[in-house]
Amino acid sequence: MWLGLIIVSLIAILILNYSKVLVPGERFDGTGSYAIMGLFALAVMWWLRTPTLAYFARPVFGWKFAVAFVLMVNLIVVQIRGEDFTQVDPDKWVRGVIFLIAVAAAEEIFSRGVVFGALARYGLTVAVVGSSLMFGLMHINSYIGDFDPWPAYWHVVSATSFGIFACALMVVTRSIWMPIVLHTFSNGGLLLRNAEQVQAERDAVTSVELFAGLIQPLPIVATFVIPSLVLFWLAAGMPLHPTAHRLAVKWKLIEMGEK
Repeated sequence: MWLGLIIVSLIAILILNYSKVLVPGERFDGTGSYAIMGLFALAVMWWLRTPTLAYFARPVFGWKFAVAFVLMVNLIVVQIRGEDFTQVDPDKWVRGVIFLIAVAAAEEIFSRGVVFGALARYGLTVAVVGSSLMFGLMHINSYIGDFDPWPAYWHVVSATSFGIFACALMVVTRSIWMPIVLHTFSNGGLLLRNAEQVQAERDAVTSVELFAGLIQPLPIVATFVIPSLVLFWLAAGMPLHPTAHRLAVKWKLIEMGEK
């Protein structure tokens, strides 16, 4: 199974790297590549009959959805705050939004639809960790060539953490559309940068000590993982640790028979 997922991931990377010539343009010519990748991911999902096909439905509304929605909006704000979107030319808004949707849909369908769905047979933990880690590692694709390993490491770790929250959001809302919405808005900052700027940032050499470099992404990890744990707890029915359960009964927060 793992070998098959690695092969499928490599095919997806090849699609992104070599299909851009199909769509003309200087800034958003990756839209076609991501559209092809998304269709490829859908085909793989259909071929494997992954259980995540059921997530192509509207979200299940309720108080859990409300909590998930609030956490999602908060993370979106955290990621795009400070961005001045007034700098985006009006004529590029439409192409830019289409590009963001294509990126989000393709990556979520592949990572949450294909990889999570294929690993679901091994349990939720394996599906979440495996799909999120593979999602993070696939972002190394943008660092091929001569690059500073520290930004690549930070990018992979932050993307993996993002993937964990995306999984939690999908599980709680029972819909893959919510991670796609999250992903689309979270990438909003891409509208303000061109490929040359992004590449220049990645090529810049970072001087940092080993320990400082290793722990640098921890705040980002906490930002995504902590709300993820809350959502997984909600999805599991809010079980209490035996000690916490005894205290809740003692303080009359719950009845004796409640869990």
